[in-house]
Amino acid sequence: MEKKVSIIVSVYKAEEFIKRCVDSLLRQTYQNIEIILIEDGSPDRSGEIIDNYTDPRIKVVHNPNLGVSHTRNVGLALASGDYVTFCDSDDYYSLDHVEKVLHAAIDQDADIVISGYYLEGEGSFTSSVKMRSHVINQDEVVKHCCIDDEFGGFCWNKLYKKKVIAGNHFPEDLDILEDTYFLCLGMQRAQKMYYLAEPLYYYCDNPDSAVRNITNLFSDHDSLKYADSYDKIMCDFDFSKPALDIIHSTMFNIAVDLRHMMYLGMYSGNQALLDSFNRNIKKYRSDYYSSKEYSLESKIKTTVKWLLPKLHK
Repeated sequence: MEKKVSIIVSVYKAEEFIKRCVDSLLRQTYQNIEIILIEDGSPDRSGEIIDNYTDPRIKVVHNPNLGVSHTRNVGLALASGDYVTFCDSDDYYSLDHVEKVLHAAIDQDADIVISGYYLEGEGSFTSSVKMRSHVINQDEVVKHCCIDDEFGGFCWNKLYKKKVIAGNHFPEDLDILEDTYFLCLGMQRAQKMYYLAEPLYYYCDNPDSAVRNITNLFSDHDSLKYADSYDKIMCDFDFSKPALDIIHSTMFNIAVDLRHMMYLGMYSGNQALLDSFNRNIKKYRSDYYSSKEYSLESKIKTTVKWLLPKLHK
């Protein structure tokens, strides 16, 4: 019997893109799918557009605006597939996306498959893929989520075996890194993970989307949520020493970058925010400078931003 794949789509402020998204799912070469569209109280015509679809594989839910994590959790509760994956409403799949990730999952007997993706920038798309396809472990996932984003903490380039995420939820108390937290939940149970080195997902730039709010954090004090989210991840999951060192180094880099942006006037902040950045810099700097994952050139640039924040541009 063919395996069914559930695709969960959170829909918010996507009237310009949602048809492209859904049409790419309906045109998949692998047809045994269900598409769960959850409209998150969108103020535009997104809800009206998805109501016009009549394909029996589509389920539509209209919710008040409760956030992307709640919306995805609604989708998880409705998912009836053997495998579960996600798509953002302003992005789209390659036509053979589902077929290829599902084939990899079955062929490799993998509980989680991570695929490559295309990233939009200045009117063109760049592939994330730099490695070959291979079996991966938790340390490697952490590295390529934190350092180079080849895997990313995103949920949309991951295919999960349903039993591995049964009962798992996106944390609704996190406004950032909620998909990374969900990935960590899945990795706790996964016996085998596989990286499929093919770009099969098109990540597009829509600043109005609920799932693009990461760029808006630099304009207000919500930058603290970065550190809070990483703290929660470190408290709730057991990581190896190499993985923790990478997470600590990431927190150091984030603190240096945001502190640097404050000094350049790129966004406002108060003394409490600055104190928070300085605490993380002091706490995690030894992990960063002892790490072999960062080049000497990268460390020099980071040091200049840290010690001379008003001069480096």
